[in-house]
Amino acid sequence: MARRETPCHVLGRGERAVAETGRKGAWLSIGVYCLLTAAKLTVGWLAGSQAIAADGVNNATDVLGSVAVLLGLIIAQRPADEEHRYGHARAEGVASLVVATIMGLASLEVARSAFLSLLSTDRAAPEGWSLWVALGSAAVLLAIYAYNLRLARRCGSSALESAAYDHLSDALISLGTAAGVAGSGLGWYWADPVAGLAVAALVARTAWSVGREAAHMLMDGGPDQERIAALEGVVSGVEGVCGVQDLRARLLGNRVAVDVTVLVPQHMSVVEAHAVADRVEHALTRLAGVHTVQVHVEPDVKAG
Repeated sequence: MARRETPCHVLGRGERAVAETGRKGAWLSIGVYCLLTAAKLTVGWLAGSQAIAADGVNNATDVLGSVAVLLGLIIAQRPADEEHRYGHARAEGVASLVVATIMGLASLEVARSAFLSLLSTDRAAPEGWSLWVALGSAAVLLAIYAYNLRLARRCGSSALESAAYDHLSDALISLGTAAGVAGSGLGWYWADPVAGLAVAALVARTAWSVGREAAHMLMDGGPDQERIAALEGVVSGVEGVCGVQDLRARLLGNRVAVDVTVLVPQHMSVVEAHAVADRVEHALTRLAGVHTVQVHVEPDVKAG
């Protein structure tokens, strides 16, 4: 009968301010990872720690991942156009997938180096002072994780949230590195390369988690059934709606685009049906996390 679609989404002043805040988080990640990479690679070489060197390689890939997140945030803020009716929010999904790929490749290289070191018969304990570098790195990364996670939830940015959880993973990796260095200092010379292997496993696990979520969004994946049911409940409560024939939602970053077909009494005029579609659209766009709405109206022939 009628189809009602919200206009192309354009960033308002408040949204631009939030987006700018998100970019600050990405820039902070880049700066911190550059410093940690330089410090860990240098300390790993000087102190003879395979685990710290592996952690440095991991942080080097994080620099590239943070750059990808920044680019994704910038592109995602572009307004919708004729070729991208839903906007550019999925650029964040592409950025997250790039981050996951880089992390996966890094985990393979770290595992290779650690395994070769474990097989070597010429192993010595790393310098004891390198332990403080690993612990200091963990503290810094935990602080950056908390900061960027708060920004990600404020901005509704899936890419920045993925980066924040990467920070948490890296903090745990640094703690594992510290444990390996401490173990080697106690005479367990195998502890340092084993810690390197643990680093590789944790990085690979995080890469899989981030990549799976990004792929879900890029393949038109939708929110969970609980959220779909909540959206249907909102639509059903709109005046003039006899039922919800179909409701679909696709993820656009941390927001969703909703396509819904509602049933209205068959005796309604086109003008009245259009008014119902307006009310449905208004009810959905008021919800947090809803990006765009398309409403299709059909007569409810069973209602008589």
